[in-house]
Amino acid sequence: MQRRTFLGTAALTALGTQLPSLAWARQYPSRPINYIVAYTPGSANDILVRLIAPKLDEFLKSTVVVINKPGAGGSVGMAALAQAPADGYNLGLGSNATMAINQAMFGNLSYDPIADFYGVAKIATSPNVVVVPAKSRIGTIAELIALLPKQPLLYSSPGNGTTQHLAGAMLKNRTSGVCEHVPYKGPAEAIAALISGDQVDYGFASLPSVLAQVRAGQLRALAVTPAQPTEFLPDVPTLASAGLPDFEKTDLWFGMVVRKQTPHPIVQALHDATLQALLDPTVQASLAKGGYVPAGQEPLGQFEQFLTDQARFWAELVNQSGAKIG
Repeated sequence: MQRRTFLGTAALTALGTQLPSLAWARQYPSRPINYIVAYTPGSANDILVRLIAPKLDEFLKSTVVVINKPGAGGSVGMAALAQAPADGYNLGLGSNATMAINQAMFGNLSYDPIADFYGVAKIATSPNVVVVPAKSRIGTIAELIALLPKQPLLYSSPGNGTTQHLAGAMLKNRTSGVCEHVPYKGPAEAIAALISGDQVDYGFASLPSVLAQVRAGQLRALAVTPAQPTEFLPDVPTLASAGLPDFEKTDLWFGMVVRKQTPHPIVQALHDATLQALLDPTVQASLAKGGYVPAGQEPLGQFEQFLTDQARFWAELVNQSGAKIG
């Protein structure tokens, strides 16, 4: 039986004169595919890839092997991908940090996220949430906004250069706040500090990391970053509704990337397989359970433009925050 492929007719026609590369692309994939995750097993990035990998196996008629290469805020794994062959057998999961923030944060980044990689498809997004301790006197986002320029409040994040740190810096700048940033080693430590109620006054946190604590009454959610209320916390207002637009740009996002020189028919095949995987009810349910929103059925090229826009946006926020590593 002939191998099933995802090489579209339009893509093949466009490359009709490139017979050697076209013949090679028609055989794709002919061996296992490595999917590099630039973070540790069990991280949000790792969980997403392991959720979608079995469906990629099914649609690509191959085996997708998840390889964790953590270190330096995701830079180690992405540097490894940048040095791998551009043949479609080495994929990567791009995120705010690896594809936008790190370039502005690290003075000696060994890869260029825009020049070295192509955005194949967005996989999922997740909101950030403004939270306060359950016993806080701050009851609404309006009350917090009113206090920021008047009182030296402390806000937490999972670390310098995270989306939560930089969203906090954006809020500080937008409100002329006199608040100070308190970075922690990771989400668990930042959340514990908030729950204790005596270390920090408020913080930005990813929805998956605080959803259980908000629902349990340990933390109070004041606002979410998306432009529209999130289904996970439908009664919590958006920052936009409080007069602070553009915070939807600070939402977490994740997507597949490959080396820039990867042949177009292979990129198209990976894009189509990813979108088909996202339509699977099991994948959608698993993502929703973790507080993630599956990406829409975006055409090839849309995620690539999104990456360029995000790189510019996060570079501006890093400069505003004064955060720098190396």
